[in-house]
Amino acid sequence: MKLVPGLLLIFQSAFSFADEKKVVQQIYDLGGKIFYKQGQVVEIVLNRTQAKAPIQKFPIHFPHLTDLSLEQTEAGDMDMIDLAKLFKLEWLNLYRTQVGDEGTRHLSRSKSLKHLPIGQTRITDKGIGHLAQMKQLTYLGLRGNKITDKSAPHLAKLIHLEGLYLGETQVTDQTVHKLTQLTKLEKLWLHDLLISDDSLNSLAQMKSLQELHIYATQISPTGFQDLQKSLPRCRIIHEALIR
Repeated sequence: MKLVPGLLLIFQSAFSFADEKKVVQQIYDLGGKIFYKQGQVVEIVLNRTQAKAPIQKFPIHFPHLTDLSLEQTEAGDMDMIDLAKLFKLEWLNLYRTQVGDEGTRHLSRSKSLKHLPIGQTRITDKGIGHLAQMKQLTYLGLRGNKITDKSAPHLAKLIHLEGLYLGETQVTDQTVHKLTQLTKLEKLWLHDLLISDDSLNSLAQMKSLQELHIYATQISPTGFQDLQKSLPRCRIIHEALIR
């Protein structure tokens, strides 16, 4: 028996609605949180959930999703294929996930993502090369990743960045010199790095900076004081403040 088009559409809609309810329940069962706006799911938080979330179904059932947090979950490279299909996704928290360079290659297809904390993951300099294709990014968090000065030319391409977290990586003064090309940068984390007073001239050129973290580096107290004079409107965090 063939179903007429109208009846077929009803069956398909009913099945889709039932499946969406199932996915929503799975998220709640995992301990996740869901936020709605005008009847549409716009934010999902799954931080520290143990089991795997049905991410592959998110593009189907949550096309209006703008914010997704997967911090400290088992989210990995293949999940990024589906997340790149969320055309309204702007904020994606992948901190302490299993994402590596292959995942960044998939994720780089996203044209909507603007805010991407992806620190303490498996990405390397190769992954930064993929992320450099996401010119629309305004925040990139790379804390604790195994990236080096080889990433500097790629980071310099992200000209819309307003926030960049490089603390606890392996970059040096060489990378700081490249960051002068980021003229919209307002917040910069450079703590726990092998950077020195050699970075001061470059940092002093970053007049858009409002907040700068340079503690646990080789920048001297005198260098910090000189930098503060060059950037009077910038809040600079350095050990010299508490001495």
